[in-house]
Amino acid sequence: MKKYIQTKNLPTIFDLSTDYFCQRMGKEFIEKVHYFIPPNSSKTKKAVLWDIEALENWIRGNQIDDELKSLLDRK
Repeated sequence: MKKYIQTKNLPTIFDLSTDYFCQRMGKEFIEKVHYFIPPNSSKTKKAVLWDIEALENWIRGNQIDDELKSLLDRK
């Protein structure tokens, strides 16, 4: 199974529209956690790759709050 997928292909895995994901970018979906924008020299067209596992965890409610994670990581 693929680890990352482009926005246009998300509906084939999650049966949700691309708008569902795009409207949540930068809000519920966090860059560098749920999606990545690879380095690109183009100013007008940027590829977006989504982390399938992170999205699955979010949909299932299995994500860990950042504050809780930092507490758990303390030594």
